[in-house]
Amino acid sequence: MDKINLKKALQDLVEEYKAKLKAQAKIDKTYATGNFANSFKSKVVEDGFEISSDVKYAGAIDDGSKKARQNGKVSAEKYSAIAEWAKAKNIRPISSLSGGYKFRKMNTNKKSAFRSMVFAIANSIAKKGTIKRFQYKGSDIFDRVYKSMQKKIGSELSEAIAIDLKNDIAKIINKTQ
Repeated sequence: MDKINLKKALQDLVEEYKAKLKAQAKIDKTYATGNFANSFKSKVVEDGFEISSDVKYAGAIDDGSKKARQNGKVSAEKYSAIAEWAKAKNIRPISSLSGGYKFRKMNTNKKSAFRSMVFAIANSIAKKGTIKRFQYKGSDIFDRVYKSMQKKIGSELSEAIAIDLKNDIAKIINKTQ
């Protein structure tokens, strides 16, 4: 069976799915650096499509994470990811003073306050998980976008398969006559 219409429908759906994932990342406010929203990769396979993200923390955004520490230490990889996120969100450490709180300068030579803040965030992730507004369980972005498109995916694929099947039947009938 020629699957011309099916392949075209799958290609259109995968592009729409990627666009909705990117938009949902912005809506969910999981768009600090833009790396996650711009990381979606897609490919059309035999009778479907696959969507993935190549950033290492995609699983933590989608499913949540409680494993930021290994053997009581924060890995260099996780430290740099948290530091990059904090800089993108312009999160700065604060100092407790008698008159209140004061933001620390980010351009100090040692940056020890910033390092302490990153380690404190890593400790909080290790204890609680990520993304409080999703009850530390992750945003479940892939499933939510799929559920919003589920009917459209089913109807468009059914229609494309029906057209391909109709064309194949017409070819078979023309050959036999």
